[in-house]
Amino acid sequence: MLVEIRKLMIKNNGYSREVSLSKIFVNTDHIVSIVDYHGAKSFLLSEGMKDYSEKDFSLIKVSNGNKIEEIIALGTSEQVFNSLGQSSKDKKRVLNG
Repeated sequence: MLVEIRKLMIKNNGYSREVSLSKIFVNTDHIVSIVDYHGAKSFLLSEGMKDYSEKDFSLIKVSNGNKIEEIIALGTSEQVFNSLGQSSKDKKRVLNG
């Protein structure tokens, strides 16, 4: 199943950086992990992007063939997980949890 994620896009222009949010679609079967990513806030503050630095971000690891792609997504790991839209019977659970 494909889900919509808001990805933090950082374009390096050499002397400056452009930061924006972009909609992408990810296959939920390929998601390996989702964790809170606090490093984005300090980076955005250092770049003077105050409107984005007040938001929470998470790091999503997605299997892409034989390599893992990392995506910085808008929202906490819990918010992103809940947005995956899986029904309660299909929802992945923590083992022994």
